[in-house]
Amino acid sequence: MSDENPRETRAQVCHRCLMRLDTSAGGVELPRRIRDTLAGQGCAGHVRVSLTGCLGWCPVGRVSVLLVTEGEVSEVVLIDPARDGAELLAHLPCPSSEAP
Repeated sequence: MSDENPRETRAQVCHRCLMRLDTSAGGVELPRRIRDTLAGQGCAGHVRVSLTGCLGWCPVGRVSVLLVTEGEVSEVVLIDPARDGAELLAHLPCPSSEAP
């Protein structure tokens, strides 16, 4: 039995993109930094960040993140590792990013 919540959004970070980053970008720490960024915006209980295999986008200097919402693939977002996943906030249903 899976412990995944079907209403939860998953942000699946491409492992291959992380490995292709320059070491100064701190690729292996990026998933943790994304979690911290999302938690700071109230998304901690709404988004699960995990690694996944190659997504086939392979952007130079960027990282592909597949967003899966309610079990359906919603989109692939290309993020700048220096921004620690801040680009994802515009694509996620976080409480603090929703208009009142």
